[in-house]
Amino acid sequence: MVECPKCAVINYLDPYTFWDFTGKVKCAGCDAVFFVEQRNGHLVRGPELTTGPHDKLPGYAQTKDYSRVFAGPGKTNPPPMARADFQGKPIPITRNIRGKLVAGRPLKPEELIGSRARYIVEGKGE
Repeated sequence: MVECPKCAVINYLDPYTFWDFTGKVKCAGCDAVFFVEQRNGHLVRGPELTTGPHDKLPGYAQTKDYSRVFAGPGKTNPPPMARADFQGKPIPITRNIRGKLVAGRPLKPEELIGSRARYIVEGKGE
């Protein structure tokens, strides 16, 4: 989150693309360009007004009183979307990486060995 030094619009910087970033960002409110430096997601330097073309756009922007949201082409980056060329299906799993059962589907009674649910199903009670 970076506040524009010119118009005080809050520009939210996407942590994925701005994690380790040094460059110019364009304000979505007033189109001013300012310099920022971020390391490990934290603002190290800036915002400082500068000139020239911007390197990136913020992901989202709004006023301090939440009355106006700035979005659209040339103002903010579009949200990340799933790949359009992906046509696979999810792989159904029944065990996690440690070998424990997961509820990716309804479990059968024989799969509940040693669990509290198995004792209840078999009538062994409490």
